[in-house]
Amino acid sequence: MQTVETRKASRVSRRGLVTVAIAAGACAAGAAAAPKLVPLAEEEIKTAALAELKELEGISLDAAIEAAELTRLAVSVIVLPVAQLVAFLGSGALALVIGALNAAHGALSFLHLSTDTVDALRTVVESWQAGLSSLPIALSAYTTADINSAEAYLRALKKVVAQQPSQG
Repeated sequence: MQTVETRKASRVSRRGLVTVAIAAGACAAGAAAAPKLVPLAEEEIKTAALAELKELEGISLDAAIEAAELTRLAVSVIVLPVAQLVAFLGSGALALVIGALNAAHGALSFLHLSTDTVDALRTVVESWQAGLSSLPIALSAYTTADINSAEAYLRALKKVVAQQPSQG
């Protein structure tokens, strides 16, 4: 005949066995479902990442490409020629240009003509001269800088995003 202690021990053992069996069954079910669930989760993560890449911080990829195009054009038309001129002539080049603009202002004033355009240009050149010291790199480095990489990167990213199958 079984004693009370023996019954408790067998109940604990049966409960332990049932718990282990349930846990093993859950693990087996998880292992069986994993080949189907993991790709689904990966696809959801990929879809979310692609959606995030299409628009970051409220800026679309197309808007970023357009900004990169405009920046490249502005750099190639304005920044590079000025940087090349100043790098070639030296740091006093802008002072020479300002002096020439002051002389033009004086000549136009003497002839009682409008000096607005010359004055506006002098203001721009003076702001360039004042801003030279705040540039993060030497002015001559701008003459050889790669101004196409940002646009090329964004276009490549857009191509990768566009090649992904649309999730709907």
